[in-house]
Amino acid sequence: MEHREYNYYEANAADVNLEEITSSAKNAKILQQLRDGDPTLRYFSLGGLLGDDLGWLGYFIGRSSCLTRLFINYLPDGEEGRAFVEDIARNQSIQYIGIDNLSNDGFTSIIRALHSLSQLEELYIGGGNNVGPDGWYELRILLESGVCKLKQLRLEGNNYIGNE
Repeated sequence: MEHREYNYYEANAADVNLEEITSSAKNAKILQQLRDGDPTLRYFSLGGLLGDDLGWLGYFIGRSSCLTRLFINYLPDGEEGRAFVEDIARNQSIQYIGIDNLSNDGFTSIIRALHSLSQLEELYIGGGNNVGPDGWYELRILLESGVCKLKQLRLEGNNYIGNE
């Protein structure tokens, strides 16, 4: 995936062919709901979306004013994951985020993005995340900053990968 700036998505959002950037008609429908501001789409779970453009998905999630719950149990390392995270950091409606089964890079990227989500009330960090010192450090910084007004933080079953 080539690097694209936010302005690229802004300029092309209305005209992009959703079927060409997704792996299925179901995923294209979800992108269309996000793009159109469908108020019935309040929850989204990101799993292994092979063949989907996560930059576009992140862009549409970032613009959504209806989405209140986001669960992420897949995030590739590298440019594709970075593009997704950069854009979800723009969202102002998500109140709950759950993360599970991420690498240290994915975990750390998501936690850094949360510094922009002042409306976040619940954070679930579930089993299967492989988290190193830098990931836990970013979580500590987030919590100490007071940016997020968390009412609930749940940690369970994560793997500490040490100073590798």
